[in-house]
Amino acid sequence: MNRRTFLKLAGFGSVAFASGCSPESPKFLYSLVHAPEDMVTGQATLYASTCRECPAGCGILAKNREARVIKLEGNPLHPVNRGALCMRGQAALQAVYHPDRLKAPLLRDGKGFREISFAEARTLLAARAHAAANRDQGRVGLVTEVVGEIQMELFRAALSEWNSPGPVVFEPFAYEALKQANREVFGVEGLVSYRMEEAYFLVSFGADFLETWLSPVEYAWKFKAMHALDGSAKGEFTHISPCQGLTGANADHWVACAPGSEAMVAMGLVRRMIDAGRAAALPADHRAALDRAAADYPAERVLAAAGIPAAQFDALAARLSAARRPLVLGAGAGLADANGLKTQIAANLLNGVLDPTLSRIDGMDRHRVETADRRADVLTLFQRTAGGELDLLILNNVNPLFALPAGSGIRKALEARKAFVVSMGAFMDETAELADLILPVALPLETWDIYNGRGSALSTLQPAMGRLTDAPLLGDLFLEAGFEEKRRPAPDYRAFVADRLLLAGRIRNELDWLRMLQQGGLFPAAAAPAGATNSDAAGRVVACTAAVSHDRRGTGRRRARAGPAPPRQPRRHAGHSMPTAAAERPAAARDPTPQPAGRAGQYAVRS
Repeated sequence: MNRRTFLKLAGFGSVAFASGCSPESPKFLYSLVHAPEDMVTGQATLYASTCRECPAGCGILAKNREARVIKLEGNPLHPVNRGALCMRGQAALQAVYHPDRLKAPLLRDGKGFREISFAEARTLLAARAHAAANRDQGRVGLVTEVVGEIQMELFRAALSEWNSPGPVVFEPFAYEALKQANREVFGVEGLVSYRMEEAYFLVSFGADFLETWLSPVEYAWKFKAMHALDGSAKGEFTHISPCQGLTGANADHWVACAPGSEAMVAMGLVRRMIDAGRAAALPADHRAALDRAAADYPAERVLAAAGIPAAQFDALAARLSAARRPLVLGAGAGLADANGLKTQIAANLLNGVLDPTLSRIDGMDRHRVETADRRADVLTLFQRTAGGELDLLILNNVNPLFALPAGSGIRKALEARKAFVVSMGAFMDETAELADLILPVALPLETWDIYNGRGSALSTLQPAMGRLTDAPLLGDLFLEAGFEEKRRPAPDYRAFVADRLLLAGRIRNELDWLRMLQQGGLFPAAAAPAGATNSDAAGRVVACTAAVSHDRRGTGRRRARAGPAPPRQPRRHAGHSMPTAAAERPAAARDPTPQPAGRAGQYAVRS
């Protein structure tokens, strides 16, 4: 090597070294060797799907880059959320990449668990199910979260093949009081939806519709439309509750009442509306029944029990009596005791007095969470498990050991080891720790399905990314374990979903299927929201839910905890005390249960 060549090589090395130490990062795009057909390197692809963090079923758009989802946003075409998405929905992505996500099935081995293959787990599940079915009827039980109608149909078919009754649907917030009130007052078996955007005057007795109640993202945009300024007028919102959360903080007026007095305040307002002539349009027999129901709630008694100043109560009654298009909401999701039922019944009666046609209550387009079973039915199944009446108990993405009180008997039933317990979920939780087999399944962003959070909105789920684990689809598991190969209704769950939509006339061909997936479901495109055109104990605990935590599912995800802490301003001493004189009075003297003012279904709910 001569001197000239040595200097050239040394110069090139210095340039390369300086380039490598440069603060500017190299901007190169590397394409995959075998890239999917719908992927363009460096450009994001959006997949329309459905959020399953709560039963509301908001539409989402999953942003995919290089076969990995990097962000979730609201689907603007979806009628439930219209492009918005809560913090829990955005944090759903973290479950996919969570370091604690189970990547293989776990089989109990003594006091611990050992990993087995998915093939072994699927074979074991099928063998246990068929052995239980051959032994006797009703030996297989299934406890599931709220699922869509097609998944529920598959559950029922598989359990029928196992000679067992249908599944029990468990939801921590099952709204049992609201369902019972709707049945007794409206004659509706379920959870009606509310046309809040059409109201001028809104009153809530604790319903935290901006946080957890029914469908918070949906009611958030409806509230915005109702509360928007239209010319010189805007809708008015009054929140009556012992605890001021996020919903109460957004109210025009917060009326702080004593815990447990919400029903009395509502019935007191019913009496005021009758006295003001708002019940004049009702039938005479119905009006007479309301008079009898409200006779026990004079203003003096209501104000003494609720601790509300007389001037504040009188002003509220006057505004409500003069209001056009009023709408009354009952108690929140956390109020599930006797007072919650009384409050829901009283709120429904108040709606019937103020709006006899119930024009702002929709009894047809109802919320899917109404399919949740009663708490008593859930506990009965676990009692059967503890008594040795089941050979196989399957738990689909539920954690009742955490959600239910310690005295409910869930732990006792699982620790009895009378049945083989299979937990289907992606994470180890309190209930899964006591199972015999933990069988992870694909997450909502990795699966095919149909979900209808409300009756009119049929939303789709589709895989929005490549598979990170070998976890099977929940539907594929039940097709394989529930049916012999010749008797299976479809080769896989994707085909099962498509076949059911074809049979129901929802789609006609593959083009309809693709359009449905592209839009995110079967529903008319959402228009721009239109604004309004004009207890017995001496101490009581107030249950206040929060948008961040809901029922505490998904709280291990950092983004779900990153939101601002909601205001929690309780009424003075509201959370832990009540007047001694009131505590010493008999419960019946303090607050008799308001009864429906007529036969079930006296009011006709407009469809």
